[in-house]
Amino acid sequence: MRAAFLEGHEGIGSLTVGRRPRPEPGHGEVLIRIAAAGLNRVDLYMANDGSGFRHELPITLGVDGAGVIEALGPGCTARRVGERVVIYPARYGLDEFTRRGDQMLSFSRAIPGENIDGCFADYIAMPEACAFPIADDLGFVEAAMLPTAYLTAWRAVTTAGQVRSADWVLIHGVGGGASTAALQFCALRRARTIVTSSSDAKLAAARERGATHTINYREQDVLAEVRRITARRGVDVVIENVGADTWDTSLKALTGGGRLVVFGATTGPNPPADLQRVFIRQLHIIGVTIGNFEEFRTLVDAAERKLFVPVVDRVVPLEEVREGLAYLESGQQTGKIAVAVDPALCG
Repeated sequence: MRAAFLEGHEGIGSLTVGRRPRPEPGHGEVLIRIAAAGLNRVDLYMANDGSGFRHELPITLGVDGAGVIEALGPGCTARRVGERVVIYPARYGLDEFTRRGDQMLSFSRAIPGENIDGCFADYIAMPEACAFPIADDLGFVEAAMLPTAYLTAWRAVTTAGQVRSADWVLIHGVGGGASTAALQFCALRRARTIVTSSSDAKLAAARERGATHTINYREQDVLAEVRRITARRGVDVVIENVGADTWDTSLKALTGGGRLVVFGATTGPNPPADLQRVFIRQLHIIGVTIGNFEEFRTLVDAAERKLFVPVVDRVVPLEEVREGLAYLESGQQTGKIAVAVDPALCG
């Protein structure tokens, strides 16, 4: 089968689009013919480094995917051949975390494209429970945008951030996939949002998607603007995905008892902690990476009901994954970049 796989960690040039063996579904697994996949910054991390993620080379990249069930392994009873599905992006084991419904925290968690072969391929084998049915009118490209960025943003806004209509929310770097999704979900909850970017075009797009206030951080002092907009009160929630460059601003922008929800650290993972501010202001710092089954079901349902539409900047064919990653690395995109693995299925 065709696949985009890494043979080293020397950058995007380490990615090869070629042939790999087609997987066979094991007990309780389904074989999924991939229609569409999604690019994520972790694909760049894997290409450039990959340390900290247990894996073996070669490895097929791609965390996100959606497609059609091609075959059933022994013991499958819930899914059927020909069913349209989106993939929950993690295998998991039976342990204390999965028993309480937190599959993403399982000790045995294995993520496609990070620990095991991923979705930049014609086929992938995954546990039957990870194949979530989707409605016929939810396109494969839109569905493939949901598992990582949109699920992470959903958990960040609803479960971790507990965003309400009365809240002020600061969202950094609004052009990225997860931050754009977080803005969409805050808008659904009618929260008051302040978003940042260095691009006036991205800020204009954010206003069209419901942003209440926008800040160009190249031209304006973000903290000063947040304090001016909120009459020095500060915000209730910060959606933090930048890391070291924005961490100090994020902590100082919060009102007493505020919630800092973090799911990224692209500019560095080890900023000063400022622990005195944390305990004196009784701040809550909450980490998020994807979500659980219940949250994914709710997210898919919301997408099927057209409560939101995933923002897709562009779609590239599988053969041009390297070009798509270079575009992602440039930071020019607004929203997600999709991969049409099977253009015929994508329509």
